[in-house]
Amino acid sequence: MPKVKVNDRVVEVPPGTSAMDAIFHAGYDVPLFCAERHLSPTGSCRMCLVKAGAPRKGPDGEWIKDESGEIKIFWFPKLMASCTLAVSDRMVIDTLSDEVRHAQSGMVELTLANHPLDCPTCDKGGACDLQDRAYEYGLDRKFYTRPDGEPVYTRYAFTKRHVDKHHPLSEFIILDRERCIHCKRCVRYFEEIPGDQVLDFIERGVHTFIGTADEGLPSGFSGNITDICPVGALLDRVARFRGRNWEFEQTASVDPSDASGQNIWIDARSGRLERIRARENPEVNDLWISDAARFGHEWVNEDRLTQPMVRKGGSLEPATWEEALAAMRQGLEGVDRKRVGIVLPGDATIEEGMAAAELSKALGSGFLDFEGRTGVPASNYPAATFADLLEADYILAVGDPTEELPIAHVWIHKRLRGVKMPPRLNHGTPIADLSIREHTPPDRSLLGAFAPHTTRVMAWAEASGVFEPGHAAAFFAAFEAALAGREPTEVPGVDPAAVKRAAERWQKAEKRVLLIGAEVLGDVQAAQLAEKLAKSQGAGVLVMTPAANARGLEAMGVWPTGDREGPRAVFIAAESAPRKILEGTEFRVFHATHLSPMVARYADVVLPAKTAYEKRGTFLNAENRLVALQPAHVEAGEAEGLVQALHLFGTALGLNPAIRFVRQAQQRFAERYKIDLDRLDAYGTLWRPRVSHAPRPMPVEGNLYLRPSMWKARHRRGPTVQRALGALELAAHPETALAEGLDEGATLEVETPEGPQRVRVVFDAALPKGWFYLPAGVPAGRMPFKALVPRGGEAS
Repeated sequence: MPKVKVNDRVVEVPPGTSAMDAIFHAGYDVPLFCAERHLSPTGSCRMCLVKAGAPRKGPDGEWIKDESGEIKIFWFPKLMASCTLAVSDRMVIDTLSDEVRHAQSGMVELTLANHPLDCPTCDKGGACDLQDRAYEYGLDRKFYTRPDGEPVYTRYAFTKRHVDKHHPLSEFIILDRERCIHCKRCVRYFEEIPGDQVLDFIERGVHTFIGTADEGLPSGFSGNITDICPVGALLDRVARFRGRNWEFEQTASVDPSDASGQNIWIDARSGRLERIRARENPEVNDLWISDAARFGHEWVNEDRLTQPMVRKGGSLEPATWEEALAAMRQGLEGVDRKRVGIVLPGDATIEEGMAAAELSKALGSGFLDFEGRTGVPASNYPAATFADLLEADYILAVGDPTEELPIAHVWIHKRLRGVKMPPRLNHGTPIADLSIREHTPPDRSLLGAFAPHTTRVMAWAEASGVFEPGHAAAFFAAFEAALAGREPTEVPGVDPAAVKRAAERWQKAEKRVLLIGAEVLGDVQAAQLAEKLAKSQGAGVLVMTPAANARGLEAMGVWPTGDREGPRAVFIAAESAPRKILEGTEFRVFHATHLSPMVARYADVVLPAKTAYEKRGTFLNAENRLVALQPAHVEAGEAEGLVQALHLFGTALGLNPAIRFVRQAQQRFAERYKIDLDRLDAYGTLWRPRVSHAPRPMPVEGNLYLRPSMWKARHRRGPTVQRALGALELAAHPETALAEGLDEGATLEVETPEGPQRVRVVFDAALPKGWFYLPAGVPAGRMPFKALVPRGGEAS
């Protein structure tokens, strides 16, 4: 590896490393505004200027030496931007000379020339790169003095420019153009990470500003620009003016909204959850999280249940925990323990799953389930990692990665652009990775994308197609036929040539990754064909499960085995539950964070619950990676965790459950699997549990297709999300909608598993005829398209 001398230290770095990263690797500092990890370096801000030089070889192939016999360093004629300068062997870099410090101080002054003095009111105060560098460099008397020797405290004796200060780019992001220093981080981010051409520089010179197309920021990953903006130009409107950066209590945790295990910072203040930010994990989510993970937290602070409730005289009344226990004992008296069911949320932790499984085993009951469960367990498939996507010669996605496993969208785009896993240096991820290039188009030959509806990744796929819902098995059968050299069998809605082209690419590839969504997992035949394809071809699989911790809960034994008649009493900790269970049971205990319509209608006892942001526990993500959740400082009254609630429920049934606290579950897990959940690796620990569950088909019927969405029902309770998303869009082919007497733009109410939803009809000629599509935060499936109730008595 090249040896580089930085000031007085010599370090070895991989070939192609930038001078900036060599400096940080050596333990020195260099100021920067435009360079950012995982983005292409451009040298836009000129803050990282350094003095650099390198030796040369003569005609004889030997190093040229000076008069003293030492290898001569030929200094570059000008200071160089270290973020775009590649190191060479024996290069010398100087960051401490007066010449360098003078140039860097001058760049700070030029950057501040038109920058407003908004620090007292700016949300970025205390976390602003420009603020830090201005304090560090400031006005140096050595360089700024009058002829008489007196110091000059400011040279800004002019009126600064004034432009648009509070320009909303979307309901989630607001732009202050006066504060923008044109570093181009946000522009590069959209192009290089989610692949959205939505933001760019407009005008030139002093009139340059950042702007969007008329439709704003149509991206599911827009919030990341607020993290990487080095100043307060781009701000999170959900968290704006919620507090100063030093006032937040920061908690390192994991996002509970999907199965990717995105690492996050939870910022709370005065007992309220105020802000979510991305936390770097180069193995999972780099520096990025989905908009649902970032902005979908407002519901946590809205109308929380803070004490138990007991049904008295037909209505739920506040009660003490002792009264709740007494009501449970009375309601469960005489109930056969074997007919008691437990339904967990999809974001229940491994510890909670273990507690539920042991309680169910003690009851002798097979009615143990979790929200978001699919017909076939995710654990049936050999798990690929996100890093495997970067090494794949071909990726086949059968489902919607953008909505079902959002961070997979980012990894797929990185692979198509040829981005590799970065090396690990002393300071972590390279800040100026010269292997990442601007304006690199995606290689469409590496991706095949098929789903029951149009997906965003299809724009990058050489082979793609939209098959009718319920025909995932037909797709895999056709794919298998094409691999065998036969003509693909018919798949309604899909061009056989696309299947054949994808099969040819798949067959030629050495490293393959298969992504399958809930549509496949809900169809036993399709799931078995997908499993056969993956195992016969040695492909890794990323299973995009609706439940955030599906693999972890399955590993703990949370899987239904009871008969189809259903339980007689039930403990429900899920956001939604099958109507058959709700109406077919005699006694229902809910562990809930909010008094939803379902809880208000069916609950006999309600125990206040903590949200996933307030839990201590562990998830097993889609890669089979154990990642840790930590409790944020959120005030939730008398709310208790699920482990404690299950213990109380077991006590009411006359049992003494062995697991009462999360720590006990972690100790039991460590004894059983030899893994200490309290001491996981920094980026998570890969774990391959042995799991065997029989498929449990889920009933599907009707022509209303519930397409997956990253936005769950609880996210939509937040006022900002409601404004941003508006009414749910009920999409259909024009002929299908018109046959039902529905015009485009009609506003209706439709019954869904998440309750009645207000929807707006939109036409999409690319969708199969005869189907209606509705985004839902539940497993992809079908239900009868009935009981459409026009708002105001008619479709308008």
